[in-house]
Amino acid sequence: MLKRFFPSESSRYKHIQNLFQRIDVDIIDRLEIFFPMWIMLAFQHYLIKSYDTIFNNSIFYDIVIGSDLDRYYIFSMISQDWISVINILFQSILFLWLMNKFESFGPFRSVKIDFQTNFLLFLSLYSFIGILIFGKMMIGLCLLLLVLYSLYRSDSMRSKFLSLLLTLIALILSIYQDEPILSTSSMVYLPFLITTLLFKSKEYLYYAQKYLPFILFIFLSTKELWFGVLGLGYFIFFYSYYYFTTNKKYNWLKFDSD
Repeated sequence: MLKRFFPSESSRYKHIQNLFQRIDVDIIDRLEIFFPMWIMLAFQHYLIKSYDTIFNNSIFYDIVIGSDLDRYYIFSMISQDWISVINILFQSILFLWLMNKFESFGPFRSVKIDFQTNFLLFLSLYSFIGILIFGKMMIGLCLLLLVLYSLYRSDSMRSKFLSLLLTLIALILSIYQDEPILSTSSMVYLPFLITTLLFKSKEYLYYAQKYLPFILFIFLSTKELWFGVLGLGYFIFFYSYYYFTTNKKYNWLKFDSD
């Protein structure tokens, strides 16, 4: 669609290209990797709205969220969802500032291939801390984030077997907890991991890497419509950025691609 309205030889293309090229490349690399963190924050919001958590019993919940929230919603989009949108924006801006301030700190390194693996490990630890606040329902997501880190950290058979084991544990836990998002996501994702194990092709590994956050995004968006809108904006922005700066197709959610 962009090629039709903004052909690369047109003046409109050059004008928008100049705007995108003003954005620092390091900021783009860092912002791109934030998508799994957005998934974690949106999932936490979903847990607060759908299940009993430690957070639900706080004074902040009673004042801001309220006690009359409908727990049995589908395609929810209510005024309280703005809290999570603001939370995502705040934490994204905070981490961008920290990464600029402390570039030598491991998770914040500007070298992309180091940054994405270190940040995914940091995110897994971050989600583990979230278990203490949001309860055992966060365990499954923490395991899936570890899977994402493991697949980016190494393409060895050991890493793939570990990813398969963690995904199976996440599936069993989410079924036991009667949690639909992670159970469905894990079930849909398993064939990608099995294919990666059976065929020693980097292309299948790329699919396993990029489809895990995409699958989580799809099923989370069925419960949190606002996150679907936010994610759509993410894809449109990066698709536009790569088209206008490199005239190439955006390799969506492939965090260590050039």
